[in-house]
Amino acid sequence: MLCRNKERGETALKQIRSKTGNMNVHLEICDLSSINEIKSFTTRFSSMNKPLHVLVNNAGFLEHKRVTTPEGLELNFAVNVAATYTLTELVMPLLEKAAPDARVITVSSGGMYTEPLNNNLEYRESDFDGTKQYARNKRVQVALTEWWSEKYSNKGIGFYSMHPGWADTPGVSKSLPGLSEKLSGNLRSNEEGADTVVWLALQPMDKLVAGAFYFDRAEAQKHLKFAGTAASHAQIGSIVDSIRSICGLQPPMRR
Repeated sequence: MLCRNKERGETALKQIRSKTGNMNVHLEICDLSSINEIKSFTTRFSSMNKPLHVLVNNAGFLEHKRVTTPEGLELNFAVNVAATYTLTELVMPLLEKAAPDARVITVSSGGMYTEPLNNNLEYRESDFDGTKQYARNKRVQVALTEWWSEKYSNKGIGFYSMHPGWADTPGVSKSLPGLSEKLSGNLRSNEEGADTVVWLALQPMDKLVAGAFYFDRAEAQKHLKFAGTAASHAQIGSIVDSIRSICGLQPPMRR
């Protein structure tokens, strides 16, 4: 478990161990809005030289005001995109050790349906809109999953993105109070929201579609008719180059 808040992380750790009886659950503290902290964590984790079978990119954030991290990144982008990309890329050698059954599951959102890919990754317009930025970030995650799936197609690693549905979590109630109130009584439980993540982690890979977007244990469309988002995915190569540069990662070695 990779958590930013030590106290809340330890509480969750105790609950999981208590409910499952599994003591082999461990906690690492890492603020995923910090590229430097992610790099420090991956250095420590990689030093154990153990195979990584499943990575779930679950951390998500929606800040309505334009906030900049101490490292100079727009906060939504830092957590939703930069962290997802940096963490996944830096543990890739460990995922390869778990091939041919390794997989990366990125928790996106149906919010991405409204936004195409946009190379203005940190939303530098003066009329900043946190909800729109969140949707843009979630679109990047879906396109990144496609890109990874193609780039690492011969590595024995499966890449999947998914929409958990709108669950009754503190994050939803705080970030989207209008939606939370409108859907009161109809929001999903945490367990329902996590169901497809767990399902993706456990399915035989030959039953899954590489690079696909999933909802309720089934492949879902990535684009709505007339939304004008499909053609934008052609930009993902240049967007990845931008993310890599922003995160200070070295160009990938050719093999």
